[in-house]
Amino acid sequence: MNRYFEEYLAYLCGVRNLSSNTIESYRRDLVLFDRSLAAASRKDEGTPESPIDVTTGDIRLFIADLGKDGYEPSSLNRILASIRGFYRYAVHFGIRADNPSSVIRNLKTPKNLPVFLFASDAERLCALPAEKTASRAASASNAPKVALWPARDAALFASLYTSGCRVSEIAALKVSELEKDCSSAIVHGKGSKDRKVYFATIARKALAQYLVERTALLSRMQDKKNGINALFVSARGNPLSVRGMQYILARYTDTAPGFSHLSPHALRHSFATTLIGRGADIRVVQELLGHASISTTQRYTHVTGDQLKKLYHRAHPHG
Repeated sequence: MNRYFEEYLAYLCGVRNLSSNTIESYRRDLVLFDRSLAAASRKDEGTPESPIDVTTGDIRLFIADLGKDGYEPSSLNRILASIRGFYRYAVHFGIRADNPSSVIRNLKTPKNLPVFLFASDAERLCALPAEKTASRAASASNAPKVALWPARDAALFASLYTSGCRVSEIAALKVSELEKDCSSAIVHGKGSKDRKVYFATIARKALAQYLVERTALLSRMQDKKNGINALFVSARGNPLSVRGMQYILARYTDTAPGFSHLSPHALRHSFATTLIGRGADIRVVQELLGHASISTTQRYTHVTGDQLKKLYHRAHPHG
């Protein structure tokens, strides 16, 4: 990748202090743009290879080519955002006089409502680990090839649902950041912004039970006893990754009626939808979710409106 993009990414890391995941996302987009410029330059000598010499037309052609390759509008808009960020940086530091991406508008994307669970379904999901344990005990032949950890999994599901945390925030959560009574925790959100989140009774009880088992597990592993501070760990005592949490949820939901292909993020949507549906102030929900903009939180009011409309047509005799 060319040095201008490398310097920009270093700036995002060292000065803007963005998360490693965000920087990696920018890197993927800029590598794609960089390779496209290099390939176009080899085919046509009139096409600039350096991003400093790029025109608005060059960026439009790049986006159009990605569209032909099957990229979704949402992905193209994300790539455009990465390119705009680079050129704002280039103009700010005098590397370039103008921003060739500033006049390019985002593509229209369909407004899909977020996937969520009703409160009763979310509570049923949190009970799946206990049900799985009971079914495995009743029939050993149905035992999964990879053993699950019911106490941990129940605590994980309940924590995601009752706190509204992103799965990445739960994965990064440390025991030291959790209150002793498991009622709340300090999580590190996007943009390195810390916020306090709260756990409902179902999560507090599940966390308390899991922590006892977690302590017993690590006490048997002398090499990890004092070195692991992550709240959620694997059966081998290693911190659970985001992908690991996704896998655990899939092991329970893929065969459970009504939960097929459910992602951990759906529990965050469920948390927000439940609060707004029960009359919580949207500003409070924004704070609990860690949204920078109120407009991001407002989409849950549309979910609630759609939910109420369906209930009306189902219940009213003339609906």
